[in-house]
This record gives sequence, structure tokens and C-alpha cells, in this order.
Amino acid sequence: MAVIGTIRKRVGLLIIFVGVSMALFILGDLVTSRTGIMNRNGDVVGVVDGEKIHHAEFEKRVETLTENYKASTKNDNVDQNTLDMIREQAWGMFVNEYTLGKEYKDLGLSCSPEELYEMCTGPNANEQIKKAFTDPKTGQFDPNAVVRFLKDLPNRDENTQLQWKQFEDAIREDRIATKYRNLIKDGLYVTTDEAKRVYRENQGSASIRYVRLDYNTIPDSSVTVDDNDLKNYYNSHSNKFRQAETVRKVEYVTFDVAPSAEDRQAVTDWINGHLDEYKSTDNPIDYINRYSDTPFDSTFHAKGSLKPVLDTVMFTAAIGTTVGPYEDGNSLKISRLVAEQFLPDSVKARHILLKIEGTDTAKAMTLADSLKNAIRKGASFADLAMKYSQDPGSGAKGGDLGWFRQGTMVKPFNDACFEGKKGDMPVVVSQFGVHLIEILDKGVPAKSVQIGTLERKIEPSQKTFDLVYNKANQFAANNNTAEKFDSSIVKEGLNKRIADNLKETDRNISGLESPREMVRWAYEAKIGDISKTFTFGDKYVIGHLVELKDKGILPMESVKEQVTEGAKKEKKAALLIEKIKNAGGSSIDQIAQKLNVTAADADNLSFQNPYIPGVGADQILIGAVFGSKAGKISQPVQGENAVTVFTVKSFREPPVTNDYSATIKTILDQRKSRSEYEVFNALKEKAGIEDHRGTFY
Repeated sequence: MAVIGTIRKRVGLLIIFVGVSMALFILGDLVTSRTGIMNRNGDVVGVVDGEKIHHAEFEKRVETLTENYKASTKNDNVDQNTLDMIREQAWGMFVNEYTLGKEYKDLGLSCSPEELYEMCTGPNANEQIKKAFTDPKTGQFDPNAVVRFLKDLPNRDENTQLQWKQFEDAIREDRIATKYRNLIKDGLYVTTDEAKRVYRENQGSASIRYVRLDYNTIPDSSVTVDDNDLKNYYNSHSNKFRQAETVRKVEYVTFDVAPSAEDRQAVTDWINGHLDEYKSTDNPIDYINRYSDTPFDSTFHAKGSLKPVLDTVMFTAAIGTTVGPYEDGNSLKISRLVAEQFLPDSVKARHILLKIEGTDTAKAMTLADSLKNAIRKGASFADLAMKYSQDPGSGAKGGDLGWFRQGTMVKPFNDACFEGKKGDMPVVVSQFGVHLIEILDKGVPAKSVQIGTLERKIEPSQKTFDLVYNKANQFAANNNTAEKFDSSIVKEGLNKRIADNLKETDRNISGLESPREMVRWAYEAKIGDISKTFTFGDKYVIGHLVELKDKGILPMESVKEQVTEGAKKEKKAALLIEKIKNAGGSSIDQIAQKLNVTAADADNLSFQNPYIPGVGADQILIGAVFGSKAGKISQPVQGENAVTVFTVKSFREPPVTNDYSATIKTILDQRKSRSEYEVFNALKEKAGIEDHRGTFY
């Protein structure tokens, strides 16, 4: 079981599918079954390459992954984020099966039992196998240990056998995916002509002298566009308005719940009512744990680490001295000096962090003790830290954490370091795992104080929540049309917020806590609908669905603002082009003089980088420059932000070479790195994926 645990910890069992990692050992949750659920898509969660994914089979996949999670982590307690992750994982598996999976099958790609055995025991064994079966004493991979484990596997418990099968499935699928990726990469080729062209584009440059007339020199008010102008611009630039997926736009208002004056007074009365009793109690720690909103913190604080209201008093005061009540953030507090002792002002230490699998703390403790014994016998702490520590920051530095002050580290770690002696190697457990620590040095002892704080948070009462909720409900009831919604926002001085480009599966809207319900409503509502009152944390929210953008080219009504702006820009360009042509001139400087503008130079322009000093990025202009001949005045070029006329002063040719191998390698490496995600994206696009999960979850 220890070997399986090590593999699970080390690998996470990732299957790489052309740019998409598909984890088999993932976080999971107890799934709330919605068997038989029906909506506008029936019971179909999605469609991939014509294959319908029904809700029942999707839930079955989710439940299977959940069982894997429970078996491997021994943890049934998960939150909503974990549930979202496992559903996303299940969806990714279906997408991969119906896209890449079909490709693998059509190509006849497989991983034989012999190949799988070689991956576990051969000289080039899977890296996770090597890590799991490496002896910490020798640091060497032992293939015989793998063989012994496999022979004994039938005698092990079902959970261990299941976990090993999942691991084998993962590395088998990874090997098949690697073969597919390599087939794609090995099929890529760069011709010498391509390399020559790229070499010239990368190494060559141009210098120009130009005159530029910005579009913003013509006021918008002086340019009029009619329906024909808009229609012509829309039709000729339709690809600019292509929507990759269906989205919604929601405008909404929030009614925030904040503590009222009455709530604040209630907290003030409470803290004042406890003041005398807290001052006089013989057991302040017990009093805090019974009455305070936060439990007693036993940390000892060094001078300068407390808030000024306490730091100026507590280091010269007698035990039992109290400060407060005082306001700190959203709380009222009374602080009392509980104890004091002399501790070093700082400690220098290093550590090896061993993460805990599930609840198996004993396993990590055993390894920590083994490493500690090895160090005591002469092994290098730094070498073992680099090999075993799962703290990537300090592990790479041999576990070294440098000097740190009191309270910097998590409490168990902090206490072990500041209360121990130089040279000690304590083993402690924190929320991060098991730490094997070596105390390297300690600073000069100084007084540290332990403060007990009685705290009462200033929070809205139920009465306040009810008042705000009633106000929000009244707003929703009185403003059930788009016109009323907008006018009341202005009349009541509310802030209208916008959630644009909401996808059906989105779960986040900036500033709102868990707003999934409003996203789902946006996909069930009609344009102009006003929502009910949603409760998101300490906010009540009312939404207004204002726009629906379907996948494909958006209708002109949806992009009329952009179309109008583009049509006006074209009208301005036509006016400026005519102005330049009418000016005439045999040189750029003559044209500039007639236009009453200043000519400028731009040197060392690169075809690969469309940036022009003083102008900015303009791919259209750069393309025109490198398509011109030196010494000739160009035609006016309608660019991104201006119309430009130029003369190429000179082209700088790259150094002559007959060896384009470096360029070929660079191009090929770029194509290979892009091939993984581009192939997968092409397959997904070809598959015509329909994702309806948002109507179910």
C-alpha cells in the first residue's frame, strides 16, 4: 500500500491529450443525482462529433470518478469547487474519447502488455515508477522491487489492486497519446524556400520616411453614415463579428447588507458589558474560548510585531494589563497581557516537507524519522531536501529557509524553532504536512509577549438582512420592465453593474459570491426579463437580461456600435486619402509641406514586428512597406489609426548564407510546440461540440 500511495502522491496520474491534461486521480465529491432531469435539451448534457452524452451516463462517469477519489484519498468531505472540478474532468474525458480517442482507434495506436511491462521495469521506466521504487538510502531505482510488488499484487486488498490498475491505465493512455503527438510532430516539414523567406523577414529591415494623417484629426460630428454605409461595412467585415460561442449580457443592481448603526451599538454594548469581567477573571484563556468570536491564540509576539495600539503598551506593562475596547477592522476588541518570556528575535532553519496522503500521517512521520536517522549517520540534509522535500521553494535550496522572525511561520513550525535549541531536529505536523526541521542558528533572546484578545465582530443582524432583502424585493416587484429598471436605477442613485459575455457554464461573476443561479437564469430568460431577487453572500441582486449573442456571426443590431465606428473610420480614411492625393508632390517632404504636417523617419523596421516608432503597431502599413520598392512614393495606405504615405529609403538585406539549418530548426520547433493544442482545437471544431451542462448544473 505504501508503494501505491507514493505513486499517487508523485504522479497525480495525468494523461496528456494534445494540449489538455486529463487527470484520472482527481478531486471529487458526493454527487447529487438528478436522474431523469429534463430541460430544453431533453436529457442530453452535450454532443461531441454527433455522439450524444446523456445525463445518466454523464452522472455515472462522475460517480465513478468520485469513487476513485474516495478510495485513493479516504476523504468524503468536499466542497462545491471540488464537485465542479470533477464534473469538468468528466466532461473533458468524454470530449477526448470522441475526438482524440477516435483518432487513436482509426490509426491503430495501442500499448501492448509487453510495452506496459517495460514501462514499469525497464531501464527507461516511467518516471513516477522510478520515484516510487527508489530506495531512500541508496537513491537508486530497483526494478526488482517492482517485479516483487507485481507478483504480490493478487494477494493485496481490492483497493490497492484498483489503484494500481488506474495507474497502469493512466500510463498506457499517456503512452498512446505520446505516440499520436509524435506522429503529428514527425510529419511536420519546413522547406528551404520557407526558411529563406523567414530568414529574410527576421534578419532584414527597412527604413522609411513618411507622412501620417490620423483619423482623429476629423471630428466624428463631421462624418455621417447612413444605413447603406453600415450595411456595406458589416457585410465586408462580417468575420470581425464572429462569436465563438453563445454568451449572455446581464445588467444588475446589488443591495449590499452592511451592519447598521443599531448593529454596531449592540456590539459596543456587548463588549463594554464584558469589560470588567474579562479584566478580573483569573482564567483569561478560558474566558476567551467561551465568549470570543475567535479562539485564544497562544503565539508569543516580538517587539514591533503587534499593532501600534498594543505594541506601545504591552512590552512595559504588568501581566494582566488590558487595552481597549478598541476597533480593529470589523471587530471591537479587548486585549490582555497573559504571559511573557524571553525568546530569540529570529531563527535560521531548514526543513524537509513531506505531504500527507489522505489521513496517513504515520507514513509521512515514518519517512521523516528515517531521513532524520540517515542525517544523524552522516547523510547530507541538503541533498535529502532536494530529493524528498515537497516544498519547491526551499527544496531547491537544500531546504534552507534563511532567517525568519517570530510569527512568520505556521504555529507548530514556529514554536518548534523558537522553543528548541540550535542543532535540534524536531519533527512537527502542520496543515502543509510533516516537517523535518534543523535549527541552524538563533538570534539574541528578547522579551516576547502572549496576548489574549476578546473579540466581537461587527456584523449585520438578521433584522438588517431582512430590511435589505425587503428593499431589494420591492425594487424587483416595482421595476419588472427594462424601462422601469433603468429609470429606477437613476432615480434611486443605484450603481448599474454589467456581466458581459457570460457563458452557459460560467460560475463566476466578479464581485459576486457563487452567482451560478443568475447565470442559469440568464440562459432561461428572454431579452428584457427582470430576475427575481438572488442572494449571493451579503448581497441581494436583481438582474436584467439585455443581450443574447449566439454562436456565429452576430446580427448587425448586436454590433451596431462597432459597425458605426468602423464605417465612420472608413469615411474618414477616404477623405484623408483624397486630401493626400490632391496635395501631390514629388517627395515625402513636399507632400508634408502641402499638407502642413511634419514628415518623419522610421528606421530598422522589421516584417516580423509590426511596431513603428511614434506610430505604434500597424500590420497593414508594415506589409505595404515590405511590398514596396525603394525610392518610390507609395499610394496612401489605410492603416489601423491613420492614412500614411511613405518612401522606402533603404532595405537592409540579411547576411548572405547557404546554411538555413538553424532557421529550419526554429520554425520546426515552433510548429511542433503549437501542433499539440492546434490539432486538438481543430478536432474539437470539426466535432461541432454542443455543451449543455449549464442547464443541468
